[in-house]
Amino acid sequence: MGRIPHRPGGPWTGILLAASVLGSCLQPAPAQTPTPVTIVLTPPSPVVGGGVSLAPQPPPENLVLCSWFRSATTTDENSRILSYSPATSPPQTLGPAHTGRETAGPGCALDIAGLTLSDTGNYTVQIMNPAFLSIPVTLRVYEKLAKPTVTLNQTQVPENGTLTLMCNTSPRADTVLWLQNGSYLTPNTRLELSSENRTLTVLNFTWGDTGTYQCEVGNPVSTNRSEPSTVTLAYGPESARIDPPGPVNLTLGSRLTLMCVAVSVPAPSYSWFLNGTKLPQTWSSFTFDLTTLNLGTYKCQAHNPVTGLTASAETEVLGSPPDAPHPGAHSSLSTGAVAGIVIGSLAGAALVGVGAYFLYSRCRNKTPRENEAPVLVYENLPPTAWAGPVAQPGSPPDLSPMYQTLQPRQPDVYEELKK
Repeated sequence: MGRIPHRPGGPWTGILLAASVLGSCLQPAPAQTPTPVTIVLTPPSPVVGGGVSLAPQPPPENLVLCSWFRSATTTDENSRILSYSPATSPPQTLGPAHTGRETAGPGCALDIAGLTLSDTGNYTVQIMNPAFLSIPVTLRVYEKLAKPTVTLNQTQVPENGTLTLMCNTSPRADTVLWLQNGSYLTPNTRLELSSENRTLTVLNFTWGDTGTYQCEVGNPVSTNRSEPSTVTLAYGPESARIDPPGPVNLTLGSRLTLMCVAVSVPAPSYSWFLNGTKLPQTWSSFTFDLTTLNLGTYKCQAHNPVTGLTASAETEVLGSPPDAPHPGAHSSLSTGAVAGIVIGSLAGAALVGVGAYFLYSRCRNKTPRENEAPVLVYENLPPTAWAGPVAQPGSPPDLSPMYQTLQPRQPDVYEELKK
């Protein structure tokens, strides 16, 4: 197997000589339009690992000889795959470009099995019947496309920023389409596509551009989509606050947790300051035991690395000894509460006074009959002589008081009747 033998007296020499004599003896036929011959591929989109048939259509009549070349011309013998002559046995003669997978069929068809991507290229068939025809054809072998992937320059885009997406797929993909939230995108003034649609650029990014992005690739034998890639809008922080709000009054030794709250996408980085000095804490909150060394003004800063925005907040932390009232403790009562306490105290005092007066009045107004106890009446009686020492002449007078005896008087009958 190899090149066609060209030795004197060989079968190919006789065939070519006969064809030449036959052509010279033929009288010119009336002028007529020859039927164009094309090469038809079956299947039209051959796949790697499959087979294909390249057949001249319509099949050549009075076929003497045909040869297939793996090139766009027939001048290079090294590119000849095989030659086919129905009048010889065997009819097929292999050439230098034969791979062991090619065979010739009826009508000078070339059958290739076990296709690979390297079989893609230009082919030419030379037909003699007895005229000479050279017909070129391009064979493309397709592969089933793998799932593509999407590379983004960022997944969190600031407002009016630029988003760039790249579809990573086989260079043999014929089509590349882009989808946002499952719908196909159409290029416009803000959506730019590269020459092969493999790169998508979104200009002046807005809320409407957020969501999921996919690229879809295809060829005549397969279609595949990438996994969704989520893109969000970066924003904030516009403000910040510290919880609990200040001023914070606690007893020394108490445990305190300060939290910096800021709305931001992506989550911000945090910095803390005490009386203007930066602290090592970098979290949104931290907990510490209150001492005289950590009293003062606390400040938190929240910074968005994408938008570049920074927001801050401050609070004051005060402390007092464990046995002392907290500063501002009395001020914790509202004005209304203090007024209520005063009014309640006055009202209670008034009620107590009224009750005491009422009880006192009842005790004075009760009569003996009401008390059901006899009223004792006392009367004075002349002093009773009593024996004592006789005053001596010249002695000072006796200054002892003269007492009269009080004794209950017995009421007479008239007084009883008056009752």
